[in-house]
Amino acid sequence: MQPLHAVQQTSERQLGLVLVEQVRAAGLTRSALRHSIASDRFERLTRRVLRTRGAPPSDRQSVLAAVLDASPQAFACGATAAALWGVPGDRLTPVHVARPVGLTGRRSDLAVLHEVAGLRPHHVTELDQVPIVRPEVVVLQLCAREHADRAARALDNLWRRRLTSGPSLRRTLDELAGQGRNGVRLMRELLDERGDDYVPPDSNLERRFESVLQRACEPGMRRQVDAGGDRWVGRVDFRDPQLPLVVEVQSELYHSALTDRVADAARVAALRSAGFEVVEVSEEQVWHRPAEVVQAVREARRRLREAI
Repeated sequence: MQPLHAVQQTSERQLGLVLVEQVRAAGLTRSALRHSIASDRFERLTRRVLRTRGAPPSDRQSVLAAVLDASPQAFACGATAAALWGVPGDRLTPVHVARPVGLTGRRSDLAVLHEVAGLRPHHVTELDQVPIVRPEVVVLQLCAREHADRAARALDNLWRRRLTSGPSLRRTLDELAGQGRNGVRLMRELLDERGDDYVPPDSNLERRFESVLQRACEPGMRRQVDAGGDRWVGRVDFRDPQLPLVVEVQSELYHSALTDRVADAARVAALRSAGFEVVEVSEEQVWHRPAEVVQAVREARRRLREAI
C-alpha cells in the first residue's frame, strides 16, 4: 500500500486527523511530509497533529485533535466527556483531556490536561471515534467538581437514557473508590438514595415536583409506578408509599389538547374508582406556584390519615 493511501485511511478513521508519527510510520519521509504540507495536502494544527485538507471541521474533530495531541493513550474527560455523552448544561470547550499519570510531560495548547491514576481499560471507550471515559466515570468526575444537585441531575440523565445503571455505577465506584478520588462520598450518597431499582425522572417537570416536596419537608413519593388493585389502572406519575394517594403532574405539552383532557378525566375517574385519592397539579403550579402544590398534597394526606 502506498504511504499516502495508508495515511488517508488513517485520517478517515480519525475525523480527518492524523498524527505526524502515524505519517512517518506509514513510510513518508520528512521531506515528503514537508512537501505534502507545502502542497496543501495537510494542514498542521500542532507540532503533532495534522488535518487533511478538505476534511470538514466539527466540534468532535476539535476534541479528537486535543486528545491526539495530548497522547496516543489520552481520552476526553470531565465536562467535555459529559457534553459528548449528551449531559445538558456541559460544553465541549475548553476541551478537558486526561492521560495516565507519568505517561508523558508534553504540553498542549488545545486542551486542559489532567493526569489520572487507577483507571482501567474498561473505564475508557470510544464514542463517535473519540476516546472518552465511560458515563459511570463521568458521574464520578462531576461529583468531584459540581454542586450535588447538578451531579444528581447528570446521573439521572445518563441513567434514564440507559447509558448507566445502578449495578454499573456501583461497580465503577467500588473499583475507583480506593484511589483517594474526590467525589466518591457524594456519588455513594446519590446511589444509596436511589437504589439499584431506581427509575430516573422522565422530565425536568418530575424532578421539579420532587424538589418542591423535598424543600417543604414533605415525605417523598414513588415515581412512575403501576396503580390499581386487582385491576390494573395505569402507570401514575407519583404514588405515596403508604397512603392510597396519587399525584398526576399535567404538563402543558402533553395534557393541553381536548383529547388529552378527555383521556386524563377518564384516567382520574378510574383511579378514584379503584380507591385512590388523586391530586392533579399543573406545570404552571409546579414551576411558579409551588406552595399550592405542597398545600394540595398535604391536605390530601391529612384527609386520608383521618379516614384510617
